[in-house]
Amino acid sequence: MAHIKSTDGLPGIRGLFAFRPETATPLCKLSDVLLHQLNSLSPAYRELIATYVAYQNDCFYSQTSHGAIEAHHLGGDTKRCWL
Repeated sequence: MAHIKSTDGLPGIRGLFAFRPETATPLCKLSDVLLHQLNSLSPAYRELIATYVAYQNDCFYSQTSHGAIEAHHLGGDTKRCWL
Protein backbone atom coordinates (compact mmCIF):
# COMPACT_ATOMS: atom_id res chain seq x y z
CA MET A 1 0.00 0.00 0.00
CA ALA A 2 1.38 3.38 -1.00
CA HIS A 3 1.94 5.93 1.74
CA ILE A 4 2.39 8.85 -0.67
CA LYS A 5 -0.46 9.73 -3.01
CA SER A 6 0.75 10.14 -6.58
CA THR A 7 -1.61 12.14 -8.77
CA ASP A 8 0.25 11.72 -12.07
CA GLY A 9 -1.14 8.23 -12.75
CA LEU A 10 2.28 6.59 -13.03
CA PRO A 11 2.43 3.13 -11.43
CA GLY A 12 4.79 2.02 -8.69
CA ILE A 13 8.06 3.76 -8.09
CA ARG A 14 7.75 5.76 -11.32
CA GLY A 15 5.06 7.88 -9.68
CA LEU A 16 7.35 8.56 -6.73
CA PHE A 17 10.17 9.53 -9.07
CA ALA A 18 7.83 12.05 -10.71
CA PHE A 19 6.72 13.30 -7.26
CA ARG A 20 10.34 13.86 -6.13
CA PRO A 21 12.57 13.91 -9.25
CA GLU A 22 15.69 14.81 -7.24
CA THR A 23 15.57 11.33 -5.70
CA ALA A 24 15.19 9.50 -9.01
CA THR A 25 18.81 9.75 -10.18
CA PRO A 26 20.52 8.37 -7.05
CA LEU A 27 17.92 5.62 -6.66
CA CYS A 28 18.26 4.61 -10.31
CA LYS A 29 22.04 4.50 -9.92
CA LEU A 30 21.68 2.28 -6.84
CA SER A 31 19.27 0.01 -8.71
CA ASP A 32 21.74 -0.25 -11.58
CA VAL A 33 24.54 -1.32 -9.23
CA LEU A 34 22.36 -3.84 -7.40
CA LEU A 35 20.52 -5.35 -10.36
CA HIS A 36 22.64 -4.89 -13.47
CA GLN A 37 26.36 -4.65 -12.77
CA LEU A 38 28.54 -7.74 -12.47
CA ASN A 39 28.74 -9.37 -9.06
CA SER A 40 28.47 -12.84 -7.55
CA LEU A 41 24.72 -13.28 -8.20
CA SER A 42 23.25 -13.98 -11.62
CA PRO A 43 20.88 -11.37 -13.10
CA ALA A 44 17.99 -13.85 -12.82
CA TYR A 45 18.69 -14.49 -9.13
CA ARG A 46 18.90 -10.75 -8.41
CA GLU A 47 15.53 -10.24 -10.13
CA LEU A 48 14.09 -13.13 -8.10
CA ILE A 49 15.16 -11.35 -4.91
CA ALA A 50 13.67 -8.08 -6.18
CA THR A 51 10.41 -9.88 -7.02
CA TYR A 52 10.22 -11.36 -3.52
CA VAL A 53 10.93 -7.99 -1.87
CA ALA A 54 8.18 -6.44 -4.00
CA TYR A 55 5.84 -9.24 -2.89
CA GLN A 56 6.70 -8.55 0.76
CA ASN A 57 5.96 -4.85 0.14
CA ASP A 58 2.65 -5.80 -1.53
CA CYS A 59 3.60 -3.92 -4.71
CA PHE A 60 1.93 -5.63 -7.66
CA TYR A 61 3.63 -3.33 -10.19
CA SER A 62 7.14 -4.22 -8.98
CA GLN A 63 6.28 -7.91 -8.58
CA THR A 64 5.18 -8.20 -12.19
CA SER A 65 7.92 -6.05 -13.68
CA HIS A 66 10.76 -7.81 -11.82
CA GLY A 67 9.09 -11.19 -12.47
CA ALA A 68 8.99 -10.46 -16.21
CA ILE A 69 12.65 -9.45 -16.24
CA GLU A 70 13.54 -12.60 -14.30
CA ALA A 71 11.63 -14.74 -16.82
CA HIS A 72 13.51 -12.99 -19.63
CA HIS A 73 16.86 -13.84 -18.01
CA LEU A 74 15.75 -17.47 -17.68
CA GLY A 75 14.58 -17.64 -21.30
CA GLY A 76 10.91 -17.80 -20.36
CA ASP A 77 7.75 -16.20 -21.66
CA THR A 78 7.67 -12.70 -20.17
CA LYS A 79 4.13 -12.10 -21.42
CA ARG A 80 2.78 -14.69 -18.98
CA CYS A 81 4.17 -12.67 -16.05
CA TRP A 82 1.77 -9.82 -16.83
CA LEU A 83 -1.42 -11.90 -16.58
